[in-house]
Amino acid sequence: MKTFFIITISALISACFLTLASPGYNLWFLAYFALIPMLVSMSKSGMGFLTGWVFGFIYFLINLRWVITAVSEFGNSPLAVGILVTCLFALFLGLFWGIFGWLFVRKKHSPLLLAGLLVALEVVKSNILSGFPMLNLAHTQYNFAPAIQIAEVTGEYGVSLIVAYFNVALAAFFYDKNKQSIIFAILLSITSIIYGFSVSGRDYAGNDLNIRIIQPAYSQAEKWIPDNKYDIMALVNVMLRNSEPDKFDLIILPETVYPAFMNKSFAGYNMLQIFGEKVPVIAGGIRYYDKDGKRTYHNSVFMFDKEQVSIYDKRHLVPFGEYFPFKTLLKPIDYYFFKDAEDFTPGAEPSLFVKEKYSAAPMVCYESMYSDQIREQVTLGADILTVVTNDSWFGKTKGPYQHLATDVLRAVEFRKPVIRAAQSGISACIQSDGKISDSLPSGEKGYLDCKVTTHKGLTIFAIGGYGWLAVFLFTTWFISRRKQQ
Repeated sequence: MKTFFIITISALISACFLTLASPGYNLWFLAYFALIPMLVSMSKSGMGFLTGWVFGFIYFLINLRWVITAVSEFGNSPLAVGILVTCLFALFLGLFWGIFGWLFVRKKHSPLLLAGLLVALEVVKSNILSGFPMLNLAHTQYNFAPAIQIAEVTGEYGVSLIVAYFNVALAAFFYDKNKQSIIFAILLSITSIIYGFSVSGRDYAGNDLNIRIIQPAYSQAEKWIPDNKYDIMALVNVMLRNSEPDKFDLIILPETVYPAFMNKSFAGYNMLQIFGEKVPVIAGGIRYYDKDGKRTYHNSVFMFDKEQVSIYDKRHLVPFGEYFPFKTLLKPIDYYFFKDAEDFTPGAEPSLFVKEKYSAAPMVCYESMYSDQIREQVTLGADILTVVTNDSWFGKTKGPYQHLATDVLRAVEFRKPVIRAAQSGISACIQSDGKISDSLPSGEKGYLDCKVTTHKGLTIFAIGGYGWLAVFLFTTWFISRRKQQ
């Protein structure tokens, strides 16, 4: 019982420290020390899996409070159901930390290998079963620009590796008196930050753009009430009319900006088409089309540009939000939450919105979290990344900051400015160095005008991806095996 108490306390301390370093709390420096209580406890008790799982469960339970909001407040389920879903989700995600704890006990004398294994588990977490790419270690650094500039070479997992290694090396100093690892960890972190400062003033050749983001900030709870439809349409249309088109190269509105299907017969579609005669307008909307007696639904991004309307259909759909996985197996649950509603259909291929001054990569909400998907669009020639999203589902939690953090990392990985239009916030203008030049907070209605410079070039990460991580893991594993012989 005493051992379990110590395990729980150490896991709780680490979870609280890492939470304070996470997006929304923004005490980034705590990330470099947060895991030490848990790691030292693992080394002494030998109960790595249990300690890691308890830590992961507590950490995700604290930071996924927005799941309760989405399920119970906006999903109209009882509060008990929202709490249960959140607990089960946190238990599942905590398993990755449990696996790391199990590996830690067996490889605790190989700090560099352990850091690589922790990052490998982040990769799996971010991709398995559609993936959950939020709350990675790299995201703790999103508001400290020098620490994330290395992502143009390594991607965000390179930043995670440095944070993870610093923690493991410090813990190894406490339980193993390993001075070499802590010296190397300090040098590695300092080198990364120096690199960050050295590239912070870099200029990017491209076209200067003036962009307006419109954040209507109407209530998610009232969005789909039929009686509110025309009031919301009027609000969006007034904000659009009050935008002076001759001052901007592009105007962006958020995901599903109107509470209706964005088909050609819809008045909002016509309004955007008329305004698009004056300046290109990007807006999100859901649509459907009928073919061979079958109706398919898409969550889409539209670009209205004079007489041309370009459409991009969201490719990476959100499980349980836009489609229901294992629908036959879980049919009763599907009916309880969604009344057996039709799933959205994913888009078939990547595409760009191309103008003379820019080539915009359209993304819808969750998609901006996936580097591999964006790499496809960047390879096609994108020089600016545009994200339309509806983070209102997060409610008044840290969820919008967790999503924003991923977009900051995308800007640095590809050295492309990111323009994100959110229904109720956080709308933001993110420069190519990951710095947020301006933003509109959650719940604030208004305009966000920003200037960005396009960038056509490809970063090392855009070309090479995460091949370096496989090489790193093999090399550190091989060295570890040699030392044991």
